[in-house]
Amino acid sequence: MSTKIRLIAALVLLGLAACSQLAETGKVVSDNNGALADSDVRYLGQKRYQLRVKGSSLLLDGLVEQQFRQRATEFTGKLGCKRWLLHEYRAGTENTLLGARQYAEGIVECVMQ
Repeated sequence: MSTKIRLIAALVLLGLAACSQLAETGKVVSDNNGALADSDVRYLGQKRYQLRVKGSSLLLDGLVEQQFRQRATEFTGKLGCKRWLLHEYRAGTENTLLGARQYAEGIVECVMQ
């Protein structure tokens, strides 16, 4: 095989490996349009949880915020909460090896009443 063919094959394989920017955590959520976002939840005590939603670089502006609200509603609903309160919130863009990615994170409190 020539060096040129090997180089082209390596670039194609590298491109295929870089197609997905989401980590495989088993906590992937999607909306009706098929936009994916990865999410993490951490218990902080006193019925408070830190939620972080990371979208792919393909998400449009504002979509990661919608994914955050959706994830917070689904998560607190599974806990039996009637509603949730948002104590802290921030959203932005973070750099990854494969490019920029949107994120939204905040602290939500489960309200049982």
